[in-house]
Amino acid sequence: MIKTIKRISVLGLVLVLSAWSCLAEDIPASWRKTMSNDPSTNWYLSEAMKRMPDADAEILRIYKLGGIIGTMCKDAKVNTATGNLFLKTAGYGKITGDKYREAAFLVDDRFKFFNYRTLAHLCAGGDYMFGPQGHLLPNLVIGNKGIPNLSYDPRNPFIILPSISTAPHG
Repeated sequence: MIKTIKRISVLGLVLVLSAWSCLAEDIPASWRKTMSNDPSTNWYLSEAMKRMPDADAEILRIYKLGGIIGTMCKDAKVNTATGNLFLKTAGYGKITGDKYREAAFLVDDRFKFFNYRTLAHLCAGGDYMFGPQGHLLPNLVIGNKGIPNLSYDPRNPFIILPSISTAPHG
């Protein structure tokens, strides 16, 4: 009986360790070399940094990117005081009606093929965009560990993001 319990314990330990190693390999190793905080090596970050052709869409792009990094990256949180100040000073409340719908369409179109690889690279570059010396909006996101909250599923890598037009606006 004791030998059986020891075998079960050893088997349990082996299963736990193998599950832990699977979690460590959640992000494919081939991605890790480009998952940086530098747009010259992180193509997804450089694409995310490209400005929108419309000033209203640019406000919504920053709003959406901050929400993605602040909610979908490990331990990241949106600094709401910084976010609210940005929205107020940028004129978010003045984007209404057709202007809002057009800007939301442009932003949603930019993120329509969003997948896990994009998310992993954006999480890695989150501090470049929103950290203490952020190039889009400094101090918008705090606590970002640079990796996604979600698990990688190679059979279904796409992530459906909610439309920016469903965000509270007023």
